Amino acid sequence: MLDIKQADRAVKALLGYVEKKGQSKDQLIEEDQTVWLIIATKKFSDASKAKPHRIPLKHSIVAPGAEVCLFVKDPQKEYKRLLDDKQIKAVNKVIGVSKLRAKYKPYEAKRLLCASYGMFLADARVITVLPKLLGKTFFLKKKQPIPVDMTKGDLKKEIARAIGSTYMHMNSGTCTAIKIGLTSQSAAEITANIETAMPHIIEKIPRKWKNIQAINLKTNDSVALPIFNSLPDEGVTRIEVHGKKSTALATDEDEEDESEDDE
Repeated sequence: MLDIKQADRAVKALLGYVEKKGQSKDQLIEEDQTVWLIIATKKFSDASKAKPHRIPLKHSIVAPGAEVCLFVKDPQKEYKRLLDDKQIKAVNKVIGVSKLRAKYKPYEAKRLLCASYGMFLADARVITVLPKLLGKTFFLKKKQPIPVDMTKGDLKKEIARAIGSTYMHMNSGTCTAIKIGLTSQSAAEITANIETAMPHIIEKIPRKWKNIQAINLKTNDSVALPIFNSLPDEGVTRIEVHGKKSTALATDEDEEDESEDDE
């Protein structure tokens, strides 16, 4: 089982590393970065990756000010009217499948669309046709549209749940990356997200904790900071991330200093 106090120390170390890296470049990091939870399993997964698993969070990871785009069935106007009638303000743009196919066919148009919104939702009934229409850009940027049930009676709640959750995209490998926080959030908020999400994540993994090899935290450009590791011959070991000797975020210079001390 994951020691949440250990995870909290890891989160603080990671945020400290991001802040220190920004200061070392004599500039503030303006871009909000994603904090990823990296789950490594011992065995390959054969689970379907067509539909992501919804994982609830304590604090939303849609960046402040980021807009949400919704892909829908045709006719597009019908769903715009539906959102207006239900007073759903969380969606900023609605795009029908036919408009997506006609207006966003060029690669550059897809790239600009991907960059223009912080999150993409999609009517669950059209989710299977979107990969071909959107191309690789959305998947490389990990902005795959999230399916929502547009037939729900309480559509406002359905969309709020989608925006307030993170998603686990199962693949055929042994490593899964899950968005768990933002560097603009506090350590307490990110830790609360980890604590809320972990039981739901483990539930989706075959053999559950027995199949977990390691759990790491990282941003897009940071090193991976281990918070859990299972050693085959010694059982489960928790990694000390902020001990007296070193941390997983130590720089090359730090490592050289330590080797000199050992001598």
